[in-house]
Amino acid sequence: MRFRSVRRPVTRAVTAVATTVSALLLSVGAPPAASSDSGHDPLVVRTAHGMVRGAVRPEGGRVFQGIPFAASPTGDLRWRSPRPPEPWSGVRDATAPASPCPQLPLTLLPDGGPVLPGDSNRTGSTSEDCLYLNVWTPPRTAGRTLPVLVWLHGGGNSYGAGSDYNGAALAARGLVVVTVNYRLGALGFLAHPALSAESTHQASGDYGLMDQQAALRWVQRNIGAFGGDRTRVTLGGQSAGSLDTCLHIASPTARGLFHQAVQQSGNCVSADALNPLPLAAAERRGQSFAASVGCTDPSRVPACLRAVPTGALIRGAPGATSLWTPNTGPSILPIPPHRAWAEDRVNAVPTLNGSTHDEYRYFTALNVDLLGGGPLTPQTYAALIRLQQPDRAAAVLDTYPASAHPSANLAYSAVGTDQRFACPARADGRLYSGRVPVYAYEFNDPQAPPFIPAPHTPQGAFHASELAYLFPMDALPLTTAAQRRLSVTMAGYWTRFVATGNPNGPGAPIWPRYTAERDRIQVLAPDRTAPTTGFAADHHCAFWQPDATS
Repeated sequence: MRFRSVRRPVTRAVTAVATTVSALLLSVGAPPAASSDSGHDPLVVRTAHGMVRGAVRPEGGRVFQGIPFAASPTGDLRWRSPRPPEPWSGVRDATAPASPCPQLPLTLLPDGGPVLPGDSNRTGSTSEDCLYLNVWTPPRTAGRTLPVLVWLHGGGNSYGAGSDYNGAALAARGLVVVTVNYRLGALGFLAHPALSAESTHQASGDYGLMDQQAALRWVQRNIGAFGGDRTRVTLGGQSAGSLDTCLHIASPTARGLFHQAVQQSGNCVSADALNPLPLAAAERRGQSFAASVGCTDPSRVPACLRAVPTGALIRGAPGATSLWTPNTGPSILPIPPHRAWAEDRVNAVPTLNGSTHDEYRYFTALNVDLLGGGPLTPQTYAALIRLQQPDRAAAVLDTYPASAHPSANLAYSAVGTDQRFACPARADGRLYSGRVPVYAYEFNDPQAPPFIPAPHTPQGAFHASELAYLFPMDALPLTTAAQRRLSVTMAGYWTRFVATGNPNGPGAPIWPRYTAERDRIQVLAPDRTAPTTGFAADHHCAFWQPDATS
């Protein structure tokens, strides 16, 4: 059986694992405000830059797709902060999504299928004209404005698109849902000394974060025309979208752009979270990348990079997807998040924050089973841990012996889940809860519909498995009545949190506010949704983060 178009995994958490496993197995300016005055046609809305026409959803709501929130970042605008879009005359068609930002197709399954759901992951894109957003609304309701959810897609800041998410189900519950494209990969996160030198703040990188804040500013200026309340905006995301949300909490330029946050499986403050790189380190990586595409003359690097074809940039150097992470330095992120919290320089807002019970099984299936020639044996598992965690390998293997798990693959998955996702989510929640209301969760449906075949790594509640319960996906149907009931419960929780800052409501199991003292985390599982105090023990958080465990 032959795999097609093998690509790198989608987050920094898994870079370089597949190659290692394979070797081990072988060896052992502000425009006017928007207006809802567009005559009597509810499908035509006037934004600050022109009118758009949307479509009616089957359930009666409206959807507006492919609305530009920034100018096309092409030509001289590559690797510059986003500019406002050009105004247009007439009524712009907004009934189909725009192109995703440039990315390679993420396909490696035998049938050519994507390793993540969504058309962007199947087809890829080379269009840099991609800074667009989509808006879902309930049926038009006169006389009241509605809370707003702005959603940032995941994909390791290298893959994905706002159009991969269907906001209709949440909109039907009374939200205005906005999904956003932002620059990805080298185009969104390249730092380089030559780019820093031409910048007014003498730093580079973070263009994708800048795009996200440009979208939030568009929401502040325009969402009222779609029935949204600009004073009740929740910023949320999953995986890289969650990491980026975490960074906006620490960003001085995001102040006032959102009022609550949802973080799903991505954190940025605690020790084992995906912390941003220092500018100097990001620039060194950027120099290596520039050299890989033929741009080495220091005096010509910016012009050379802007002349490189899009396809060459997104292919980049071998292993290049591991480069694309936010960095400190630009004015959008001048200091690391942990320092921003320590110095009280954050946009502390009520936060719904959590992870899934078996996060890393997805990455083990990708890198060990599909790419690495797995499965692991107890011997190759131990060798992999020694290679990846040389300073504490003995302690890790003592805490996670292969013999204590059904397979070495699942032992390895437990290490990744606890170290990279579960305990960082808990630690960040503990930090936030000293300042603002926090509602912590763990999604745990062991029969969640999987993205990929994984004969050696039962997927359980894998990374991103909760998305199908919030954003219904035709490719991942919920097959049992209990799963559909859980979806209703979760959608209700998320909707009420966006509306009020509190997920609780009539008829739903009580979700206690998180405090470090009581350490109660809501388990979201079919027909058994309730708080637990056993999360830290289940995930060995005292081992990974002893300073975050009282």
